[in-house]
Amino acid sequence: MKKFLVHFLIMLLVLTSFAVAPAFSDDTDAVSAATTWTEEPTQTPAPVKPTAPVKSGTTTVSVPAGAGVYVVVSGDTLAKIAAKHSTTLDQLLALNPQIKNKNLIYVGQKIVVAAGTAATTGSIAPSTGGSKVYEGMGYKVAFRNGPGADETGVPVYSFNIAMARATFDSQGRIIDVFIDGYEVATPNYDGASMPHFSGWPDKEGYNIAEHETGKITGVSVNTKESAAAEVNAWVTKRQRGDSYHMNPANEWYKQMDFYQNFFKGKTVAELEAWFAKYTTTAGRPIKADTTNADDLAKYNKLTAAEKADLADVVSGATMSLRDSHGDFLGAVSEAYKNSHEIIIK
Repeated sequence: MKKFLVHFLIMLLVLTSFAVAPAFSDDTDAVSAATTWTEEPTQTPAPVKPTAPVKSGTTTVSVPAGAGVYVVVSGDTLAKIAAKHSTTLDQLLALNPQIKNKNLIYVGQKIVVAAGTAATTGSIAPSTGGSKVYEGMGYKVAFRNGPGADETGVPVYSFNIAMARATFDSQGRIIDVFIDGYEVATPNYDGASMPHFSGWPDKEGYNIAEHETGKITGVSVNTKESAAAEVNAWVTKRQRGDSYHMNPANEWYKQMDFYQNFFKGKTVAELEAWFAKYTTTAGRPIKADTTNADDLAKYNKLTAAEKADLADVVSGATMSLRDSHGDFLGAVSEAYKNSHEIIIK
């Protein structure tokens, strides 16, 4: 049954890989010790070389390599942005007349960071032949033995498809990203909102669990109609919403919304470097009160400023971006690898 199920799910992935995607168990926030196997990560391609000017209103601002339009991310202040780009608050305000109050900037806002002629009016937009925008879609698949087994000892099997659609600027920085994921299990998993797959039409059935009690109520009878009904009823982690039951105070979709904003303005390489430096062995942002020796050693190497930035992240999201429940960071990387220029005529 296991071998057949894996083959079927691989085939099914081809048909569903770019739909809005489903999720996993009611206890998804727990790190599983179950066996998992995933695709090998691919190498991140080099960023596209930057293009020159950005126009703001009627005045063109020269944009040297390595500078340009900065996208505000969580925790940014205008002072931090100025420091990052070796400029002053006065210079940034002169280049960004749309900012009337230096303390009122927001995640996703675009700010010109190049030194040059002060802009006069209007919002920031690419000039003719100027900045290019790229868009791509990507996914990563992980199969999992688990979570656990049913009351009769029959194993539960599941798979995850982490999916991302993202736009990038000419330097490979994320302008916008949308992330979701399918998580599907055999029918002997008793999570009420969990999408299930019971087996190939006209083949042997699988144990069915009653959601409220976890008791096995029978074995599935698999037909073309039942298989189609199951697949058509699958919903994504976002679609499952609060019924996902990962963290009542900060559900999966809310935490992913935070990560999506956090990713803006960063390249895939920068995100991978951040992930390596700031997350636990389980792939979650390190908490200051961790008792894990390895994670604590990593945390203690951070500067006071880095610890403060990490605390901002932990306040918005604590779940992993890469574990047995989905390689979401890898999906963003694949979106960049598959990206192509958006041509607006």
